[in-house]
This record gives sequence, C-alpha cells and structure tokens, in this order.
Amino acid sequence: MGYDPRLFERVLDALARKDGWSEKDMFGGRVCIRGGRPFIGTLSDGVIALCDDESRARHLQLKHCSPFLVNGTEQPGWVKVSLEALKTAKQLSRWVEASYTLVGTLPPPKVEPKKAPAKKAAAKAKPKPKPKAKSKR
Repeated sequence: MGYDPRLFERVLDALARKDGWSEKDMFGGRVCIRGGRPFIGTLSDGVIALCDDESRARHLQLKHCSPFLVNGTEQPGWVKVSLEALKTAKQLSRWVEASYTLVGTLPPPKVEPKKAPAKKAAAKAKPKPKPKAKSKR
C-alpha cells in the first residue's frame, strides 16, 4: 500500500511540540505510536486516526471519512480520512491532536507473553543409563 512521505512530514510537523511518541511502519503505511499504541498514521491516500466510539460514529457520517479496513476487516476505533479533508495544516492538526490526546488516556496495551519454543522430541527422550563400572576383585 505504501504511504505519502510528504503527508507524513506534515503529521510530524503537527507533532513537533509533543513528546513521548515514536514512529513505525504499520498497517501498510507509517504510524506514530504513544505508550505502545498507534494513534495516527499515513497511507498513500490519506491518514488513519484513532477515535473514541462516539467520535468515530460522527466522523463516519462525513463524506471524507470512511472505516479503516485491513484485509477487508474494519478496524474498531479507527477512521480513514481522505486527502481532500487535509489540505491545510489546521485541518490535519485537528486529527493529530485529537488522536494524540485520546491515546494518552488509554491504558497500555496488553502484551502477550512469548511462548517458549516447543521442545524437540529428542530432548524429551530419557538419557541412556551409563554403564556400570566393573569392580576389581
């Protein structure tokens, strides 16, 4: 899918005075992460923004917003905003600010503990007993 590097630079400009975030390739684009959670990202045709349920329902009524889909599956809490709605720095910064603020109120994501690799069958086999030492009589 890819992302628009110029649009991502604009997102970074909107985040210039914010701290505690990083960036990463994710969702087929480039996203910003705070507290282990992605909150705003860029794709080739717009941004994806994290929203609370109430705001998301309102945003999806707008012509420039649509559900964010990954492999055809709608991602809860996310909207995709088309480039037509992001022409000015002010328009983009509203989305960035709202998503940054929301993610700061969320608990850290649950991290699943990594499973230990499965033991090989040979490792499970009992070791062969050592031969008894011959006694000297």
